[in-house]
Amino acid sequence: MLYSNSLKLKDNMINIEDFIKNLEKLSINGKQVDIDSVYIEQNGHLSKHYFNTEQLHRIRSCSKLLVAMAVGLAIEQRLLVNNKPITLDTKVYPIIKGLVNITNKENLKKIEEWTIKNLLTHTTGYEEQMMSERFIQNIDKEKLLEYALNFELPYEVGNRFAYNNVEPFLIAVLFKEAFNIDLDMFIEEQIFSKLDISEFLWGKYGKYCMASTGLSLTHLDFHKIGQLLLYCGRYNGNQIIPEKWIHEMCSLKIKTPDYYKPERVLPKIGVGYFSFISRDGYVFRDGSDGQYIIINKSQNLLITILSSEPNMPLVTETLRGLIL
Repeated sequence: MLYSNSLKLKDNMINIEDFIKNLEKLSINGKQVDIDSVYIEQNGHLSKHYFNTEQLHRIRSCSKLLVAMAVGLAIEQRLLVNNKPITLDTKVYPIIKGLVNITNKENLKKIEEWTIKNLLTHTTGYEEQMMSERFIQNIDKEKLLEYALNFELPYEVGNRFAYNNVEPFLIAVLFKEAFNIDLDMFIEEQIFSKLDISEFLWGKYGKYCMASTGLSLTHLDFHKIGQLLLYCGRYNGNQIIPEKWIHEMCSLKIKTPDYYKPERVLPKIGVGYFSFISRDGYVFRDGSDGQYIIINKSQNLLITILSSEPNMPLVTETLRGLIL
């Protein structure tokens, strides 16, 4: 059953009513699409559509946006790493040196090159994802850092994007070891409290925040993360994240030809900081099982979707008549 709370739309807005009529069918090529809720906001008008009762929902890799925002705040606040303010060029190795034994010496040479920017753009030299739940389910989470730093790094640092959960996790390690604060606590104090977010769950890998996943929010609070992107870091008139940093997060840093699939509604042309840059001004963040934060600043448009749909392309297919 569809529960809807829609505001009256203006003539210059996208045709949400037709979209919802199509979405109610929840079927593409005979396949049911397991969407839990959709929020659509344009020109300040917000429409909420629930297919299931509102509850805490795992947002999966969409939590990476919060990790990137936390880095921007740390840079703005000039938090110290080895007595120097953190920047995009700050080296990662001095922070993690001594935490684990890096037995792979070829890895060590590359890890010594890693900067904060390499973490934010997934350009650390890994070949592909090797730290999602299915890869690490049998690994002691107390030894996850050792696993990650000794995993083969076949590519040169800074040259090639390879999506992974390692880099956000390393940022959580950085916050704990360099700033002596848990990343989730930093985000709660610096972001959630200012967004009136009080109900959430965020898991840990050992003593570190999972960062790249493990966060559960209500859809209302999930949507607020997208509002920070759409409204240049502002919420209720207050600047929560530096405007310049939001611009950097949503700007193309490196192209991703290996991930580009032009037939998709939102093909991945490249990345910003833990964000994907798509065509026609669209920027988005996705998470396993169909979690999406999608913005288009030129259209003043924000779409957020929470799903339980393993076949993620089906989720964005529901948007084909809306944004294309």
